[in-house]
Amino acid sequence: MKKRIIGVLLSMCIGVMAMGCSLDDLKALKDIEDVNELEIETVDGSDVTGPTDVQTEDGESVSVAQESNGEDPFADSELVKSGSATPVTEDGFYNATLLSSGQNRAGNPNEDGDVSCIAYETALTNSELLMKGVYGYASVEDGEMESNSNDDSYSFKIDANTKFTMVGGVNGAEEVPLDSFKQILSSCADSELILKITVEGGVAKSVSIWS
Repeated sequence: MKKRIIGVLLSMCIGVMAMGCSLDDLKALKDIEDVNELEIETVDGSDVTGPTDVQTEDGESVSVAQESNGEDPFADSELVKSGSATPVTEDGFYNATLLSSGQNRAGNPNEDGDVSCIAYETALTNSELLMKGVYGYASVEDGEMESNSNDDSYSFKIDANTKFTMVGGVNGAEEVPLDSFKQILSSCADSELILKITVEGGVAKSVSIWS
């Protein structure tokens, strides 16, 4: 059954990008008229419906997601076509900020003096997750970053057991199928949300986007 809800994607993407927009404002978005919609199928077969374009309080238009129309958003990705990404197989926990406009900041110190771990280009196929930029690495979940990569292209192998989730917002964690996650990843390319990857046995056990 289709549910009209403000889903995890809406809560996360707008929550980061829409300045001055509170959770109460997000809940009120369901009353906005003339809003395009995207239906994302979750792993339990239900449909999550959320606005794709809304306006913030300052009048800025924010695109939350794009309608897929059955198309692969990474079909023409040069990152995929190049085939030159370095495989990442060491077990551990990886993260990077999704920021397509942040290429010049990747690897440089941020305002706190820490290395800016930024993925300024990403792609997702049926067999691998690719990113271009700098990632952070920790051997312990939620531990301090122990190292970071160089600014380069990297690939993480995925398989049928890899879980894809959106984490954050009022609805908590939401697991979605691979095809839906492709659309979400594409839409959040410049969102400043956090991409997290857990690798076990050389394969990505989970790939998630966090607010």
